[in-house]
Amino acid sequence: MKPTTGRVRRSLEIAANIAIILVATVIVGNFVWSKFRPKKTLTAPPVGSTVSLSGVDWEKNGSTLLMVLQEGCRYCEESAPFYQRLHDQRSGTQPRMVAVIPGEKSETVRYLTDHGVLADDVINTSLDDLKVASTPTLLLVDQSGIVKGAWVGKLDEKREKEVVQRALNLH
Repeated sequence: MKPTTGRVRRSLEIAANIAIILVATVIVGNFVWSKFRPKKTLTAPPVGSTVSLSGVDWEKNGSTLLMVLQEGCRYCEESAPFYQRLHDQRSGTQPRMVAVIPGEKSETVRYLTDHGVLADDVINTSLDDLKVASTPTLLLVDQSGIVKGAWVGKLDEKREKEVVQRALNLH
């Protein structure tokens, strides 16, 4: 073996080892970073903020419960029985229950029907228009369009009871 071939081979081995060490460092670093960075919180418009939604007359509606859903959302589908119970428990038409869901109206109505979600109205708009980052999100809005309560994600039994008490005014 020629001396230059040995040097080239040795240089390639060193370069390969350095590359392996760098890749391993990046992988381990990403793993460690993911364990220690703050978890992303689920967000909804804050209580006290005003909701603007095209086609909704807040004064006429009185109290409104916006059910912000999304087709294909597993937690939305798992929450459907709760939305059915809530719809059945309300007194008359209060609170007015409005499903807000992105997509084509006929498709979203079919989706809601397939999952047994009853709503007084269905509004198709993007989640960004409501400043909602996750679904399902429930927003209790008063007759002035002000958020009085917000719940994000699939609710446990305690939070479901809270929604029922707040939405149905069962203090």
